Amino acid sequence: MRRNTLFGRMVAAVFLAGFLFGLFSARAFSWNPSDDTNVNSRYTVESVEITGANESRLSRGLREELRRYVGQRFSPEAFARLSGRVRDELKARLVSPKLTKGSSPDSVRVALDVMGRRVNVSTDQSRLAWHTQQGWTGSLMLTVEQRDRQRLTLSGFSDGDTATERRTGASAGYSHTLFHGRIRSGFTVSTAEAKYDARTLSAAGTNELYRNVDSFQPTVTFVPWRGDDREELAVEVGVRLQRFALLSPEANRHVASHALVNTLRYRRVRGDLETGRLTLTGLAGLSHSIGGNYAFDRQEVRGGVEYHRGPSRLTVDFTGGALHGNAPFLERFAAGNTQLLRGWNKFEIAPLGANRLIASNIEYGHSVKGKLEASAFVDTGSIWNRGTTQIARTSAGCGLRTRDGFYFYVAFPLRDGRIEPMLMTGATF
Repeated sequence: MRRNTLFGRMVAAVFLAGFLFGLFSARAFSWNPSDDTNVNSRYTVESVEITGANESRLSRGLREELRRYVGQRFSPEAFARLSGRVRDELKARLVSPKLTKGSSPDSVRVALDVMGRRVNVSTDQSRLAWHTQQGWTGSLMLTVEQRDRQRLTLSGFSDGDTATERRTGASAGYSHTLFHGRIRSGFTVSTAEAKYDARTLSAAGTNELYRNVDSFQPTVTFVPWRGDDREELAVEVGVRLQRFALLSPEANRHVASHALVNTLRYRRVRGDLETGRLTLTGLAGLSHSIGGNYAFDRQEVRGGVEYHRGPSRLTVDFTGGALHGNAPFLERFAAGNTQLLRGWNKFEIAPLGANRLIASNIEYGHSVKGKLEASAFVDTGSIWNRGTTQIARTSAGCGLRTRDGFYFYVAFPLRDGRIEPMLMTGATF
């Protein structure tokens, strides 16, 4: 993506606006302790309570952390941080610590006062990345959530990383939650244009690639189980309706792909860290029964665990997938990017993608200063088509990353012969 193009200037302007909004929001909703609380640091905390909201709505980990401060010296910085966490979990407009005298002269009672529910506006799922072989990838997602019940998302993207082709377009979605978040119904609409690397174009067959795609996907999500510390199991069912314009000599050659979508998700959070995740997704293509041109089945599994001990972190992720039948090009798997088989070139190992994938990532990080980590990783896996030889590939790399989502890595494939290191950097915000 060149900066002197109209689209490049638009993306740069959008990212700048998102950055400024995030900076303003962080300051606007952060509580800074006033100077008069510093004199209270000599007092002992007699009790901690939540006012203005039900304490049971907090995660077990946060409730336990609040209780651990009983008997300790009052710290304005510590309770400012705890107030921010309470605000985020309850999606409150403001959480402010209030101090009252305790039962003894040298003690205080702390009440975290929850004030109002807010319309939460965030760009948490936005992403910016750069790869030596793939160039820039960017997506800006704006989420507006009201009272934990209604959610509106707007997104613009140019993704040359996760799939074989580069997809540039926009999407919008709406969802509504019922029964305290146990049921969420909604829909997503999107449109995207595809661009291809020269190696993909030369390897593709007639009517294999597409020019653009429009999609509509209504879904219903059920949450049958929740744990004490923000553990959650969710089941999503829906229908994906897509219409393609094929990249072929024939003008405006349109085809359709319709599929049933079933997704099982598990997520575990300890404190403010996600320590466990698992996603199982299944697609069943509906052919001529509702006007589709493709009949296929696609299964994908993604999961991982994260361990923290002192300044050290160990993350293990895995991905696997299989595609059967006659499927549109965008359903194929890709590897050799900033997420899977880092250090390999996806256009070298699978210029058309593939219908089989298995990959794992193991990464060790050690805190250098604050949230900054020095890390090293080893990726291994294989991407291939059914009926062809499966080749195992391994790559390694090192670099810096933060727990906020920024990373800078140098990675290279482990193979005989030449060594071609690849640089990749990016951030989520």
